[in-house]
Amino acid sequence: MIKNTQALEQYLIEKAREYGAGCEKVFVAVSGGIDSALVAAILVRAFGHENVIGLYRDIKSNPKHLADAMLLERALGFRLIRLDLNEEYDSIIAKTKAEFDRLGLDWADEMTEEAAKTGTANSYESLKSRFMTPIAGFVSKMIDNGRGRIFGTGNGEEDGLLRFFDKYGDGAVDNNLLAGLTKAEVRSLARPLGVPERIITKMPSADLQGNGDIHNDEDALSGFAKARGYDIRISYGSPDGSEEGNVAWAMKEDLKNGIITGACRDYGRDSLADSYGEEKADLILFLRETERATRHKVGSPVGTKREELQAAGLVD
Repeated sequence: MIKNTQALEQYLIEKAREYGAGCEKVFVAVSGGIDSALVAAILVRAFGHENVIGLYRDIKSNPKHLADAMLLERALGFRLIRLDLNEEYDSIIAKTKAEFDRLGLDWADEMTEEAAKTGTANSYESLKSRFMTPIAGFVSKMIDNGRGRIFGTGNGEEDGLLRFFDKYGDGAVDNNLLAGLTKAEVRSLARPLGVPERIITKMPSADLQGNGDIHNDEDALSGFAKARGYDIRISYGSPDGSEEGNVAWAMKEDLKNGIITGACRDYGRDSLADSYGEEKADLILFLRETERATRHKVGSPVGTKREELQAAGLVD
């Protein structure tokens, strides 16, 4: 948990200025959730409310998130661009479906049992996330005479271990102020920085399925775990930020003892269960598996190196 709120606040403000060096105006995608709300609050302190531009995009989104983004705009004084992209989204889906039909490729409509069964529901979620990428790049440069910075909004649990983001969607950012903080710490720091309470305590959701709180982060992650054979509940902690969740515990334990990515990453389940108990052992194993499977999101794309081709006698 946070040891010195004021010192942490000032540290992040200085980091924001460092990351945005050379820019007069800075950009953040505002979702109506707590992480982007805290980033917006830090940017307002670092650059002044008149130099912070947020952008909210609506694609089959729950209206409450726009209401919260607008509430945040009023509370902090930055300016919020609001884009309704439903028509553009529907047009792309319709044109792509027509091409699938022409070529005889299988298709599953959004929010159907077929999409859920085949796994193609994730295709729609990815498209919604990646819709923001070219727009964020455009707006961030347009507001600052071709310079621009896109401030990321992922916290330490999501970006560090779970990598619960789309690599070319919400992961396409220039920096990430919150990468070292747990969700509980984000909630705790947001309060003195003026973020409205209803945003601090709301249920975290990527809102990519168009079904409201049915699609929320904790349920989605717990579902991933169950699908991989782990009967565990993923938690970000209490809604008010007073208690941390089990992923925050695992993140800290990994930094201290290397149980996921460090020296003890090969300890077996029996050893883990002896040290931490059955439930935490399963949590650690799930996070190990997830961390390995998502490394591609933070590393350089794999590619065939010329040295390999030379060694194989294929090029000079």
